[in-house]
Amino acid sequence: MNMPLMLDLTNKKVVVVGGGKIATRRIKTLLNYTEHIHVVSPVITNQIAQWVETQRITYLEKRFEPTDIEEADMVIAATNHSEVNEEVRLSVPEHVLFNHAEQAELGNVTFPNVFRRDRLTISVSTEGASPKLGQRIINHLEDTYNEEYVTYVQFLYESRQYIKALSIEPSDKHALLEQILSDTYLDENKQHEFIRWLQSQV
Repeated sequence: MNMPLMLDLTNKKVVVVGGGKIATRRIKTLLNYTEHIHVVSPVITNQIAQWVETQRITYLEKRFEPTDIEEADMVIAATNHSEVNEEVRLSVPEHVLFNHAEQAELGNVTFPNVFRRDRLTISVSTEGASPKLGQRIINHLEDTYNEEYVTYVQFLYESRQYIKALSIEPSDKHALLEQILSDTYLDENKQHEFIRWLQSQV
């Protein structure tokens, strides 16, 4: 069973083997989290070529060889050829994160369906059973957690910093953190009032 985790890929090298539609989707997601993406493939889509031209990713036009992933922190097998994906899988060092785009269960990393509202990130995974169901659930959550939550989550973050600095009992801090989870504070005016009050208490 997979354990959900949030990973910081900022300084990690990701190698994507493949240059088709699936690889394009993987790269589009990864570009939100890292600037160190390298593609290995004989051919690439127009979108990948554009990312290469704008220097958002690097690219080597060739067939896969095990040496292509020797320095990778994460490897993604996303070719249109099962035998090549299998060759990639067998070549990945044990300590490296690996996503098998064709058969998710063969990797140790899966790509969940995700949506972001600034600081708020929500992901849903069916562990490869039905990505379409995952996307349907995400679409429902997007309607529930609308644009109001951009300012609300930022408000929660700022409030938490102030509350941590207060010279009060831990139980009182806990009570304040519970208080601001009320729907009342979805109202921006209430947020500003509470922040002003906190600032006066620090």
